[in-house]
Amino acid sequence: MIWERGVFLQMIKIGICDDMVEEVRKQEAMVLRIAERLGENLEVHAFEEGEELLQDIRLYGHMDILLLDIEMEGISGLDLSRIIRETDYQTVLIFISAYDQYCKKLIEVQPFAFLDKPVTEQRLETVLRKVLYMRPAENERFTFSYQKCRRSIPLQKIMYFESMGRKIRIHLTDELYLFNGKLNDVEKELDGAGVRFVRVQVSYYVNVNYIREWKYDRIIMDDGMDISVSRRYRKMMNRHYMAMLERE
Repeated sequence: MIWERGVFLQMIKIGICDDMVEEVRKQEAMVLRIAERLGENLEVHAFEEGEELLQDIRLYGHMDILLLDIEMEGISGLDLSRIIRETDYQTVLIFISAYDQYCKKLIEVQPFAFLDKPVTEQRLETVLRKVLYMRPAENERFTFSYQKCRRSIPLQKIMYFESMGRKIRIHLTDELYLFNGKLNDVEKELDGAGVRFVRVQVSYYVNVNYIREWKYDRIIMDDGMDISVSRRYRKMMNRHYMAMLERE
């Protein structure tokens, strides 16, 4: 079993949504300067209303990264993110706000970070660097063999690994694969991969991008699979998501 990393070359779409015009322009200028310094191929889209952003998504597809204010006129950033998460768990959400009382509510939409407003360019660059580094490369794959047949699957298409004795099932959105192995070995192989997997119990290793609902002692995957989170992994899982709300 091996995983292979590659270079992510696709144009990355970043959306900025804030009902304060000057804030939108400020963040847009910051992102463009950061992109130039990092040498990244970024496409920036600016919006002053949540409804305008949703309309753009309906017409042209989801963003890769979204910078969202929480309290806006019309639809709020929190409600906006909930609507987006109904159909998309790939977009990286970064909240920029002067209010911190929403932290617990934000966990349900799986944000990557929560930044205080006014955000500094240095702080924004630090977070964007992490996002761009962690984004899955299109040619990052998981390779395995079973019954003399060798297969290679894009890592970002794997929903979760399920251990069954000495065999492991690989659950994709529309396919199921099987191979001989140990889940501990899979976890070691994927440590450091661009796609984020987390261990929730002895038998399950899941792709966080496919978690539909997050609760204290269980998660529900996009395919409806209800998986309990064992006591052993609860603290680790909680730290994992609280880290996404990191603040200075």
